[in-house]
Amino acid sequence: MIFKQNNHRKSLSIIYVAIFFLLEIMIVSNNSFILGIDHSIQHTFSSIVSPINTKIFSAITFLGSPIMDVIYLLIIMFLLYKHGKKDSSLWIGFILISGNIISFLVKITVRRQRPLDKIIPASGYSFPSGHTFGTTLVVLTLIFLVLPYIKKQSTRQILTIILIIWLIIVAISRIYLRGHFPSDVIGSALLAGTWWECCELLYLRYYDSIANILKLENHND
Repeated sequence: MIFKQNNHRKSLSIIYVAIFFLLEIMIVSNNSFILGIDHSIQHTFSSIVSPINTKIFSAITFLGSPIMDVIYLLIIMFLLYKHGKKDSSLWIGFILISGNIISFLVKITVRRQRPLDKIIPASGYSFPSGHTFGTTLVVLTLIFLVLPYIKKQSTRQILTIILIIWLIIVAISRIYLRGHFPSDVIGSALLAGTWWECCELLYLRYYDSIANILKLENHND
């Protein structure tokens, strides 16, 4: 199995989803506290806008785009499947498809308009950020499903830090380019974390049944 039973997993899921829904309610109701934080952070980033910074963050936002995130996950799926990790590969496919559906449903439900004066064009609704949501899933996949195969602990720790920094940079690029409000990227990371934990619970609950149906051979991965 990919994951082991963990008594804290349900608690984490509840905490994540509670914070996410609280944030969503505050956004939908145009809460002054959230709006104040968003505008304050946006004003800070406005002071560092320059042609070179725009080029750098535009490149980062492209590398962290939903399309690129899908490509990254598909490559990971292929490599894991090729090396006999069928359950890991199929689980990534499930969380990729279901996660994008969840993110889309939240977008069309909240219907939050994007910030004004966008530096580069961006269409669709603002909450949650697809870039941040997808990048969070990629980072979690690498940390929990790929890095464990690296034997040296120090290397795993360094790569984990790099991946977390990459997620933060992608989130910052969306705020800098005014594609999203700061609360959008925070909500996206919370939503991705929530869905990751929920999918782990589903995996543990239904693994045996699905493994028998799909005839997975690596039950003890």
